[in-house]
This record gives sequence, C-alpha cells and structure tokens, in this order.
Amino acid sequence: MESNQKELVEVDCTRVPYADTGYFGKIILDYLSDSEQLRPFYHRRPEVAAFRDQIAEKAQSYQNRAVLAEAVRSQYSQAKLKSDALDLLAQEHTFTITTGHQLCLFTGPLYFFYKIVSAINTTRVLTEKYPDFNFVPVFWMASEDHDFEEANHFYLPSGKIAWESGQTGAVGRMKTENFDHLESILQGHLGVGYRSGELIDLFRKSYQGHKNLAEATRYLVHALFGHLGVIVIDGDDPKLKSMARNAFKAELTEGLSAKAMDETNSSLSQYYDLQVNARAINLFYLGDQLRERIVKTADGHFEVVNTHMCFTEQEMRDMLEKNPERFSPNVILRGLYQEIILPNLAYIGGGGELAYWFQLKEVFKSFNVPFPVLMLRNSAMVVAAELKTQLDKLQLEISDLFKPLIEVENALARSESNQELDLEKSRKKLSDLFQEIEGRLRSVDPILERPAQSGYARVERILRNLEKKMLRAERHKQEIVLSQFHKVREILFPRDGLQERNMNFAPMYQAFGKELIPLLCQHLDPFDFRFTVLLEKEQAG
Repeated sequence: MESNQKELVEVDCTRVPYADTGYFGKIILDYLSDSEQLRPFYHRRPEVAAFRDQIAEKAQSYQNRAVLAEAVRSQYSQAKLKSDALDLLAQEHTFTITTGHQLCLFTGPLYFFYKIVSAINTTRVLTEKYPDFNFVPVFWMASEDHDFEEANHFYLPSGKIAWESGQTGAVGRMKTENFDHLESILQGHLGVGYRSGELIDLFRKSYQGHKNLAEATRYLVHALFGHLGVIVIDGDDPKLKSMARNAFKAELTEGLSAKAMDETNSSLSQYYDLQVNARAINLFYLGDQLRERIVKTADGHFEVVNTHMCFTEQEMRDMLEKNPERFSPNVILRGLYQEIILPNLAYIGGGGELAYWFQLKEVFKSFNVPFPVLMLRNSAMVVAAELKTQLDKLQLEISDLFKPLIEVENALARSESNQELDLEKSRKKLSDLFQEIEGRLRSVDPILERPAQSGYARVERILRNLEKKMLRAERHKQEIVLSQFHKVREILFPRDGLQERNMNFAPMYQAFGKELIPLLCQHLDPFDFRFTVLLEKEQAG
C-alpha cells in the first residue's frame, strides 16, 4: 500500500480543544493542562524538550539491545518481511517510540491508524530535534490478549463485519479460519471499484496468507506502514520473554506490583476513578488455547485457574528458566514487559490507556525500570467534501458538531423559521411587572413579597415550558432540514460516538486511496493537544 505520489487531496485543517469536544475525561484533560494534582503520577511531560533527559536515562539503564535485535530479525525472517529499520535496532544510539493495540480484525477502528501515525510523526519530530540519535516507531501487538470479542470485528457504514471462532486463549495464536467467507462478505459491503479491489486484496493477503492472527496482523501493519519505518513486534516470543525472567520471578515470589500500586491507588482515587486493580500475582499461564491466571495457594504452591495444573515454587522457577514463553503479563505488567525489552522513550495511547498508566509509575520504580513519557495519541475526524458542503448549507461550524444535539436542533429550527421562537422579551416584561407588584406589596406589608416571588417563579416556568413547546413544533415543521443534519451527524458521529471509535479505515481508503496515510502524516501533530478535523476541499471543475 506504499505511495510515492504527490498529495492530490487538499484539506483544510482545524483544531478543537479536547475540553470542547465532550468526549475526553477529566484525567486526560488534567494531564494535558499540566494539573498539579496529577504530576506525582507520571515522570516527564509529553514535550519535545523532555526527551533529552529521557534519552539519557534510558541509555544508562538499557542492556537488551542485542537480544532484541536478534528476536525481531527472527520474527521478520519467519514472516518473510524486510525492513531497513531492523538494522537500526542493533545500533547503540537508537531508541523507540511505541504504540500498541489489540489484533483487531482489519485494524478495527480508525484510531488504530491514528496511534501508528502519532508514533511515526513523533519519531520525525525527535529526529529533527536530536539528530545524533535514531528513532524508530514500534507497533506492539497485543497478541497475548484473550478478549476475542473486542478484536473480532469492525464497522463499515453498511454494517458490522465479525469473525466468529470457537477458539480460546491468546488471540495472536488463533488460527485464521473461514476467512474466505469473510472476504465474500467484505466484498459485498465494499462494492466494486479499483480501491475496493485493493482493500480486498490486502484483506486476502493478510488473513488467508497467514496461519494465525498475529502473523496476519504483522503483515497487515507492515503493508500499510512498513515503508514509513514502523517495526511490528510480537511479545509472545521466547527470546523476548527471556529478558523479563527476573521481573517475572520477583512478581511470583514477592508480589511487587500489587504492593507498589496500593499507595498509588489510594492517592489517585481521591481525584479520579481507577481503571485497573492489581492482583496478588499479575501473570497468566500461557499455552495453546489457554491463558489463565496464576494464583498462589495457602501452602505456597502455584495453581493455574480453571485447570488442574499446580506447581511448587521450585517448579515455577525451573519453568521460568526453561520456558519463559509460558508466562504472560496482564495489564499491570504488560507495559513493564514492553519497557524492559525495548529501548523505549514514550508510549502513545488513547485516553483509557493513559488513565491506567498513571497507576503504574511506582510499579516501574519497584522493578527499577524507567517510566516512559506518556503521550496521548492524535484524535481526528475526516470530513469528506460533500459533507462539508452540506454543513455549509446548514450554516453550521465544526464547533457546532460537538454541542449537545438538542442545542443544535433548536439553533437550526430558529435559523430556518420566520417566527420568533423565544419568549425572552415576554420574560423581561413579566419580570418588570412582578418587580413593580413586589414593590407595591412590600410597601403594604413586607411579608407579602415572598408570595409574589413564588408567583413569578411559577409563571416563569410556564413561559419556559411554552417556549419548549414552540421549539418542538417548529422542529417538526423543519424536519427536512433536521433530517439532513442527522444524516451528516450520523456519518461523522456514528452510533453517537467519535468517528475514529466506530468506523474502519476502509471507507476513508475508498475516498482517498493511497493518499490517506500521507494525508494523516502531514496533518496530525503529536505535540498539538487538540482534536484535529480534516475538511476535504471540493475539487475544482
């Protein structure tokens, strides 16, 4: 899917403060605004200048470069893929910028793209600022996750496409079966056209050409972003797991992570809702069709939940030494594992991800691993030219789209109506009248002022209810205009959510083709903490 074409699509780029969108939580807004109460829960600010110290700290502690380079080369060799960026991983002055996600079918939602573009653009900015170092964007596959229901589908405007499978365990190990049927379904949704053909070809090569979901996802991400230097890493690898032996051993025998999180959670919960809670042991046992928690029994043995497996402490130590790939970190230790094996400087994630990363700083400290810079991925909306034309006809600004629905409907009804739809003047007259009455009553007896005020409040409520009824009646008259608005809004906010969370990249690719990724790379700025709206310009002629 590589493109060397000059950009043909022209867009206007506007940015909306995250706080004005209504789609971002307090903890993220506080982080971006540098709220003092959140500062104890992260290490360095997501600013270019902060990376100088982050580089120095990581360079001093990182010792796994040779093993990492060998393991990743082996992964790419087995996948029969090539990347010039692989050579950089072995070099002493190379550092990574990492993002990651579940192995969603055909990338899942659009923000899968935005995460990777954020990583690419961060490395570009850092390369310009710190030319003595190499920076590589990494996509970390959550191949050990077992939440299949979150990864097995994606949405198109015409409906949901889902992969049904009875397999269990880590999703990355699931065999890609019945994808010829899914390909036919996708073809029916996409229709005909050369861009639809390119998407079907990519889907076929990704899923029918590889034996499991991890291999398919690696190929898919490499096909889309490999030419931009993105390295795809699968943590489900014996060589990589071997680098985390000491951390896994400490977790099994000392329960470090739960102890480290207790104080953090106590402090953080005073201001924010907690996203995750630590268990006594935050490791899974991993096998084919199996990923289950490891728990310690009262007699000091280790059991695998929902199985008959039970091990002594020495047996667990021996297994960790010989078969580290059988141990899988949960959400508490996943980031730590990633930072142990990578020369990483920053993790790029969505709001929900960063919210739980704020709980982990003391966990990293307990294991003596540098805490990465936390960066919020870019968040965006793409508005096709025909939708922009409809918004202009409705005289709506981009900022109007983020307002409450009823507020926009009322504004549209007022703008289209030839009637005066508010009773503000009447309320002013009413207020003046009651003030006069109150004054006269007060001069007779001060006690009579309160009934007058209560009477005004009752009548004022009646006027407001009448005003709402007028607006409802006018909205009914203007149902054609409102219907046009609802159709536009449903495309931009499908299922009443952000476009990036509810729509796959395929419709964007059908619209923009191979220019889609260059377009995103050009306009998404990882250090601009605002929501990006890209408005396609109409083609002349």
